[in-house]
Amino acid sequence: MKHVPPRSLLVVALGTVLASAPAALQAQDHSDIIEYRQSIMNAFRTHMGGVGAALANTVPMDHAGNHAVAFHEMAQSLANVWPAGSTSPDSRALAAIWQNRDDFMNKVTAIHSATSADPDASAAGAQDPA
Repeated sequence: MKHVPPRSLLVVALGTVLASAPAALQAQDHSDIIEYRQSIMNAFRTHMGGVGAALANTVPMDHAGNHAVAFHEMAQSLANVWPAGSTSPDSRALAAIWQNRDDFMNKVTAIHSATSADPDASAAGAQDPA
């Protein structure tokens, strides 16, 4: 039997690990990104409640501007929380997100653009409709 130096075994082992890395990445668990995405969507719902309270005059209208700033900041994260394959039985994300990715990303861009307006002007416009 031929003697194989330990260094050669290390090279073979390392090569095997590196060759299997793409498969491991494809089969990765997306539970962390799904949980994070769900927290962002819950935050959007919470801030919508704040805007609704301001529009109903339950709280001062200037609170709507604070919520608009939060929408804008959260919208910056939306594009990065929908990687391919990041769904599970526990996720409420629609299959259409991945089936028509361009349309979905256009909507994400629209949310970001719509929330980039001056929140003070938005709040003033809501108080005094034209």
